[in-house]
Amino acid sequence: MPENRPNILVLMTDQQRYDTVAAYGLNPICQTPNIDRLAANGVLFNHAFTPTAICSPARASFYTGLYPHKHGVTANSLTINEGVRGINNYLDDAGYVSGYSGKWHVDHERGPSDLGFLGKDFLGYGFPGSKVLPGLQFGAGPLNTPNHYEVYLRENGFDIPTVKKRFSGQNPPTSRQEMFALHDGPVESCIEYFVAQETIRVMEDMAAGDEPFFMWANFWGPHTPCVIPEPYFSMYDPRSIPEHPSYCETFDRKPGVQQLIEKMWGLGDYGWAGFQEIAARYYGHCTLIDDMVGRILDALERTGQAENTVVIFTSDHGDCLGAHKLIEKGEFMYDEIYRIPMVVSHPDCKNKGTVNENFYYLHELMCSSLDMAGLEVPEHLDGNSFLPAMLGDDSYNGREDVYCIFNRHFTQANQRMVRTKSHQLTFNSCDMGELYDLENDPYQLRNVHGEAAYKDIQKSLMDRMEVHMQSLDDPVKGWFNTMKAVY
Repeated sequence: MPENRPNILVLMTDQQRYDTVAAYGLNPICQTPNIDRLAANGVLFNHAFTPTAICSPARASFYTGLYPHKHGVTANSLTINEGVRGINNYLDDAGYVSGYSGKWHVDHERGPSDLGFLGKDFLGYGFPGSKVLPGLQFGAGPLNTPNHYEVYLRENGFDIPTVKKRFSGQNPPTSRQEMFALHDGPVESCIEYFVAQETIRVMEDMAAGDEPFFMWANFWGPHTPCVIPEPYFSMYDPRSIPEHPSYCETFDRKPGVQQLIEKMWGLGDYGWAGFQEIAARYYGHCTLIDDMVGRILDALERTGQAENTVVIFTSDHGDCLGAHKLIEKGEFMYDEIYRIPMVVSHPDCKNKGTVNENFYYLHELMCSSLDMAGLEVPEHLDGNSFLPAMLGDDSYNGREDVYCIFNRHFTQANQRMVRTKSHQLTFNSCDMGELYDLENDPYQLRNVHGEAAYKDIQKSLMDRMEVHMQSLDDPVKGWFNTMKAVY
């Protein structure tokens, strides 16, 4: 085993669009100076994709290095298959100690401590403000007791903050989930500060030992509800946020489920002005998290670990945030939710401050971490290490497309997607197909599936999809093969 095994720190947000990281140069409003600092000292990955845009399946894919149908978490509230190893199990073989903080939402029945991590469990969705913060209606609190966030507030002498200025949709069954709300307490009493504090505590405990450490820190934001304190709540002027180019979506020649999900959230009557309000708080949440990233990076410096720690910033998936008149994620395979932020700062990077344009997957961070630790990457994993790219090698990796899946959330979708740099094909198992010319239609508004001018491209992408399905033993392949000649 190599002697210079680095520490590995993964900072994962929940439902953060890649264009909210200022280093990508796509959003002049949302500010993220600490993540930008990581990009300046490492590599920004411009075409990183989640294998599936839903929380538990994506997180379980990162944890196991597998697609959902292989690890078993094909939707939220499921459990990883028996016998499937996770990243910390492999790193144990290399002498690592592993820590965890914040949101779990990987395995519904077993928490991180059950699977070998140091840290505190938040089983289920585990939102720590639920049934703790007066005025908050969102009710997806931790399934286990105690609620460690509530304990943190009391142990540190904070009055329990109230929640004010709730904003939600107008469909009663979904209005119980706030889009955003004001956390009426000091920054030090908010949920993301607690996550940063826990990260620092666990990381410092591990750093006191002789073993290298793996730390997986998970923020609950900027996933709705964005429950954030001042100054972040009022940091961005909603009126300054321009209309997303795809907000003009008509749903013409789009699968019917998209319009159903749009109606489900009940935001349509607000118009773009409503999404401006939501986006302003979402951006504030991103900047709050960025400041917490800064606190964690300062702790690395303070403990003398910065020079031997690989820092990875990423998210499980994105958020439409008004794109296509939609919010959050769901049964729609758009870039806003599948393309994710990914920044890696490796102390040994030879080409700092560069942008890598190759396709990579979220779950390949697991493979790369094993490589960093000096372990062989098992052949059964659904990806490859891209450690050379993290070290600054921007040569072409040979990957011409990505293959992404979505099984179910609100409905049984069973969607599959093949995306190249120029085109995207979506196979909707119970609805019409989608084909987008990304060079001429980057916001995926015009579905050209079935048009004669795109016949050859469509066939080529269908062939690519079949190859992926066969190699991954995708359970949808039987239906795909039945339909491919007539789809």
